[in-house]
Amino acid sequence: MNSLRYIHAADLHLDTPFLGLTRSDAGEALQAQLRDATFTALQRLFDLCEQLRPDFLVLAGDIYNQEEHSVKAQLALRDGCLRLQACGIPVFWAHGNHDPLDSRLKTVDWPGNVTIFGPEPGQHVLYRDGAPVAVIHGISHARIREARNLALLFHRQPDMACFQLGVLHCSVEGSPAQDRYAPCALADLRAARLDAWALGHVHERRVLSRRPFIAYPGNTQGRHIHEDGPRGCLLVTAEACDGGFACRETFLPLGPVQWRRLVIALEAVDRLDAVEDRLLEALGTATEAADASCTLLVVRLCLRGRTPLDSLLRRPETCRDLRERLHQAPLPLPVHIKDLCVETAPAVDMAACLQRQDLLGEALRLAEGLERQPEALAAFAEEELAPLFRHCPAGMLTMPEGEELERLLDEARYLCLDMLEGK
Repeated sequence: MNSLRYIHAADLHLDTPFLGLTRSDAGEALQAQLRDATFTALQRLFDLCEQLRPDFLVLAGDIYNQEEHSVKAQLALRDGCLRLQACGIPVFWAHGNHDPLDSRLKTVDWPGNVTIFGPEPGQHVLYRDGAPVAVIHGISHARIREARNLALLFHRQPDMACFQLGVLHCSVEGSPAQDRYAPCALADLRAARLDAWALGHVHERRVLSRRPFIAYPGNTQGRHIHEDGPRGCLLVTAEACDGGFACRETFLPLGPVQWRRLVIALEAVDRLDAVEDRLLEALGTATEAADASCTLLVVRLCLRGRTPLDSLLRRPETCRDLRERLHQAPLPLPVHIKDLCVETAPAVDMAACLQRQDLLGEALRLAEGLERQPEALAAFAEEELAPLFRHCPAGMLTMPEGEELERLLDEARYLCLDMLEGK
């Protein structure tokens, strides 16, 4: 056997809600499109398998969410596996922290082409024309918070001279910040002496090692603004090379809804119509650059730069009116403006204002001092906001902290500039 191909997907999170979008953000049609997005990605995954006919499909955990009880998700997954059974494509599935083994419906019969790994390491030999072509190793999370280093339980089968793959939902040391489930180090994965690893859990697509080939495909559908850009799966081709196997991957987009963050520079811009022109230009460029898999862009627009329009842009009604006009603009692709963030600054000489011996200078110096001392800022806020929290029912408000507190300080600084300068 010289080569084989498999599709590697993970973190479908079927039937889970989009984060950061409320009902007031979108109409019924948009809500329906968002609600169906993870299922659209799933159907596209099965479509690709039917078209490309890989040797097998790997699902590396968090296919659905235990907390949603996911009856719809599990039945949709079963239906798709039946489609692949008709094509002769095996499916290998390891459960993760969001879909541990005890979340699987006992009343669903999975077709014979599906191998679901259990709470202890399992191996499945895949044959072609009577000869072994691959050994797929895997293990599932038995519970919702798996703290064991499961990678240490994997070992190559020494008597099998074919391609050997590990399937695991885990946190590899040094990967992007995530909840730490089934934590391991890259050295632990290499020590198993497998030819490749199909991992899940980290929602960003990344290759951790070329040989052995160790990869996260990312999630199939971004669920919030921090999961931007195309999302999908990997088609991996493994070829015999120098007594082992070399792998190369191709990214295949699946998610119909893509998130984008666009920064619009407004340095020295002094006309509101010019602001709208720049916003439309940014949206036009983003929609034209979107790939064919994208049917909807959900966008966060960030306005930055020093501009005489700062105080006007910071008025809620200005942002509201701009968003309404942008939603009515003819664009190559449907766009939903999630929010319009104003991060501009007044067109003033801040250094000169800090030197002024008046109320404005004093206020700006106080703000600058608090900005440099996070602990002092937190103490100042707690003291000044105490009357608000004292008269507020418990649980109605939470004390701002961290970045939120820094943003409030910025707002206060610009409000002082606006009011005390009389502009």
